[in-house]
Amino acid sequence: MPLGQEAALQGAAVLPKQDRRRPKKKIQPLTDNEQKKYDHFFRSEFTCLTRHVMVLGATLEEAKDAAQSALIDLLQNWYTVQAPRPWCRKAAAHHFLRSDIKENRVDRSARTDFIARRGSDDSYSLGSTLEEWEFIVNFVENHLSGIQRQVMAWTIDGFEPQEIAKQLGKTPATVRSNLRHARKKLATALGKEYPELARSMGDAEGKLK
Repeated sequence: MPLGQEAALQGAAVLPKQDRRRPKKKIQPLTDNEQKKYDHFFRSEFTCLTRHVMVLGATLEEAKDAAQSALIDLLQNWYTVQAPRPWCRKAAAHHFLRSDIKENRVDRSARTDFIARRGSDDSYSLGSTLEEWEFIVNFVENHLSGIQRQVMAWTIDGFEPQEIAKQLGKTPATVRSNLRHARKKLATALGKEYPELARSMGDAEGKLK
């Protein structure tokens, strides 16, 4: 049995909103082809998902844990999730925001086993990709908060205002307004703190390259 599937069948984490007193739903085993698709998604999204949660304010370890939790959730819901990229970001955000909720013993055991197995594979490590984003993550954390930070986190991951609005339950106009103000705020701060870098990246209106 594939490693990710085995971990889920042993009692992997569930979405925060699910009532843990209810019996856990039966997980439909993945076919070999679907398992390959899931493994590819895991490899391609883990670092980006970790970065996304860090932009929301998580520490590296908190972000890694939230990303792992969201990806385990995705494994459990693989056949019903239509848009895994935004789905995982919302799930990871929920895990981060509700990380103070204690998991039951089975969940902790499954998570530890899952992380241990995945962590032994260099393809799942953060590596230099996330390190290259360290400056941006820290800069956003220092200068943005609330909805502006959320919108920027989704924008960094390549989502358009229309899609961000759908995922956050906001109007596209609200998202565009917050994105515009966030970019201007970052551009102004960048101009004051790193003027040479600001000149190479964009103009004073926050139109960063």
